[in-house]
Amino acid sequence: MLRLGRVFILVLGLALVAAACGDSESDTTVAATAAPTTVATTAAPTTAAPTTAAPVAFAPDSPECVAPSDPGGGWDFTCRTIGQLFEDQGSTGNVIVTNQPGGGGAVAFADIAANRNDDSDLVIAASPATAIRFGQNQYTGLEADDFRWIGAIGADFGVVAVLPDAPWETLDELVAAVQADPTSIVFGGGSPQGGQDHFKVLIFMEEIGVDPAEVPWVAYDGGGEAQVALLGGEIEVFTGDVSETFASAADGEIRILAVMGEDRIDGMDAPTTIELGYTTIFPIWRGLLAPGGMSDEAYDFWVDALGEVEASDAWAVERENNGLLPLRLLGADFEAFALDAVNSFRVLSEPFGLVAP
Repeated sequence: MLRLGRVFILVLGLALVAAACGDSESDTTVAATAAPTTVATTAAPTTAAPTTAAPVAFAPDSPECVAPSDPGGGWDFTCRTIGQLFEDQGSTGNVIVTNQPGGGGAVAFADIAANRNDDSDLVIAASPATAIRFGQNQYTGLEADDFRWIGAIGADFGVVAVLPDAPWETLDELVAAVQADPTSIVFGGGSPQGGQDHFKVLIFMEEIGVDPAEVPWVAYDGGGEAQVALLGGEIEVFTGDVSETFASAADGEIRILAVMGEDRIDGMDAPTTIELGYTTIFPIWRGLLAPGGMSDEAYDFWVDALGEVEASDAWAVERENNGLLPLRLLGADFEAFALDAVNSFRVLSEPFGLVAP
């Protein structure tokens, strides 16, 4: 089997190369062309000819961002933070954030595809969790290209989190305990079995020689709910994300045993899996999707608006405050990257029996 951690490094590397090569010119835009000039050769008629009004640029009437999870997780963070910046930069009026949990996004995506497929006022929070579930055929009857991929503007990473008084002070100690008895420690996260947070466990268990099927997993509808479960003692290890745990770790409510990445995160006092001698990393992008029937004018608007957010000082502050790294993938570049990721996750999921027929 492929070393999955290294595959994830490759996937993130492709994203960062695309982001580094991109600039505002990579945004999807509508080219304006000058109207042809007609020279009159006869006298003008006494009745003025009707004029054709210039097309009105798209602007959302009732902008809404759907987070396919409960409040508090990464999708919720994406909608609330980016939605507020849309408002602050004047791209939209008040952005309504709707939490629609269930099935790792299945409930929200099924509803949007069936009932709101042509809603140009609607955007949807997305991450690799979205690509994973599409790759596993877990959104019944839906394909990744049934939606429009707007962009991703921040790089997040997975974490291995425990309570401050947990018996494992280091990742090595947790690994030793799991290897000694894989059934003895309860893991959990904000995704169904086989989803993003569980995928972190699958690939890490493979690396340390443990059968992932033996490791107890509890699924929650979003990272916020899963973190509450950790604080309440329902689970012992939370495989969430940096952005979901950044504030809690700073406040001492939880302890991060490792960030599943290569480089340390500024403001988070935790080692990385790479520096600890492991190969598993788990990069995460934060972005937006749109209904498949959204008009081209609306799609271009949302791509441009998201590009403005990414380039803003306000977003740079939000990235720093939540432990995110810069990433800029917009429009066609993001769609190509995301659809490739869907296929990659399908291949990675097959050895675990996670791809539905």
